Amino acid sequence: MASPANGALERCKSAITAATSLVGAAMLLRRLVADVLPAGTPPPPLLGALLLLPPPGARRHAVVIEEFDGAFYNRVFLAARAYVSTLLAASRTTAAAPAVIKASLPRGAGAAEQITFAMRPGTAVADVFRGAELTWRLRSHGGGGRRRGDGGGGEAFRLSFDARHKDLVLGAYLPFVMARVEAMAREQRQAKLYSNEWRKWRPVRLRNAATFATLAMDAALREDVVGDLAMFLGRKEYYERTGRAWKRGYLIHGPPGTGKSSLVAAISNHLHFDVYDLDLGAVRSNTELRKLLIRMKNRSILLVEDVDCALPAAPRREPDGGADGSNPASKHSKVTLSGLLNMVDGLWSSSGHERILVFTTNHADRLDTALLRPGRMDKHIYMGYCGFGAFKELAATYHGVDDDHPLFPEIEALLKEVDAAPAELAERMLATDDAGAALESAAKLLRDRKAGTEEDGGAGYVKQKLHVGPRRPRSRPVPPPGRGGASAMATRRLVFDEVLGASRRQGRGSSGRRGGMRARGRGRR
Repeated sequence: MASPANGALERCKSAITAATSLVGAAMLLRRLVADVLPAGTPPPPLLGALLLLPPPGARRHAVVIEEFDGAFYNRVFLAARAYVSTLLAASRTTAAAPAVIKASLPRGAGAAEQITFAMRPGTAVADVFRGAELTWRLRSHGGGGRRRGDGGGGEAFRLSFDARHKDLVLGAYLPFVMARVEAMAREQRQAKLYSNEWRKWRPVRLRNAATFATLAMDAALREDVVGDLAMFLGRKEYYERTGRAWKRGYLIHGPPGTGKSSLVAAISNHLHFDVYDLDLGAVRSNTELRKLLIRMKNRSILLVEDVDCALPAAPRREPDGGADGSNPASKHSKVTLSGLLNMVDGLWSSSGHERILVFTTNHADRLDTALLRPGRMDKHIYMGYCGFGAFKELAATYHGVDDDHPLFPEIEALLKEVDAAPAELAERMLATDDAGAALESAAKLLRDRKAGTEEDGGAGYVKQKLHVGPRRPRSRPVPPPGRGGASAMATRRLVFDEVLGASRRQGRGSSGRRGGMRARGRGRR
């Protein structure tokens, strides 16, 4: 008679045998189904469950897009962020939008402009492309989302999709995202002004409306600058053939108020280039300068204003003969001339292409000759005092005055004899809406300057900008003679004795019988 234990063992063996047969049959059927169904086509859900196949949601692939690619910004990440912003704007009223999103206005934008939407870390938004369902999820890593330039921090997008759509996503969807963002940038193109703050570039919208048509400058000089810019943009193959970096250096010099900064804005608006206004005083080392340089976009302008004041007085090389920044002691120093020269035409100047480097200064003679040699500053542009042609453009721009105004002959003669900055004359033109009164005010300025009867002694605008001219000496108190001087000396001595006595009493109170000086000495030990 079989025992109950033996019966249970037999039943367990039968169950294991049946399960093994079932698994073997399922594996055989899976092979047959894979041979019959087209590649990439999932089986029906019931058949998949019978064949022990995982659900479709478990077979998902993902593409991770980091914010930084080494020390560079990842262009795919920037494009993904802009594209996801359009998804949030389109789906903010539907269930596909995340529960919490960020809304902001671009820096420098007005309240009437379109609000920009962005995801918060940990949220996701869905998208559909050619029937494929995709999910964008933003995550933050590397110290609470603090972005670093070494690739170890920042944010990242995780694009997940079904495994059968892998080729579609990699071959069509991601290129579609890049092309869509590029088209959006062309449609909404507006130059931006970047400034370096806390080792990073901070952008605002460049709203300077200066153009070559409104700029008060000599007509021949304007045509020369515009032609040089056109030649630079059209010589990509030339720079590649000659092995040179595709960049151009301009030194814009001249007295204050002659339109140097306005010329930079006109170049930006003419080429639709962003402007990176580099404050060398905020850069702590040559290494930080290189990081800022490689994080610039292509088709941009690097501007260093008043370069004669921004350049450090340090030597090009360290006392031990090494290059600047080559030893630990110089890593925390300011930017040196050597670092600036490497930025202009060293190896790091080739980190981007189609860039324009602009230096402005009021005193070109104060610059180091190494900075001005050919290959670093390719073209020198002198913005001088206002000529008659530039004044006529001012009159036409501000008041629509034609070429036959009665005051024009007198103003033309005066401009040949006296110097006046365009900013000075523009200030007079803006003082009134009456064209005749504005021209008369400008003519009066020139007459007074010629006669030497100007209120500030002539060239006051330039003197104010350059901080030159006689300075009023500071008045020093003179002790009165006789008893007054002795009384003042006695008063100062009395005050000193009171302060010294109070400090001694405080030392005795805190140290008991010991003297205050000795107690302080022990404290230092």
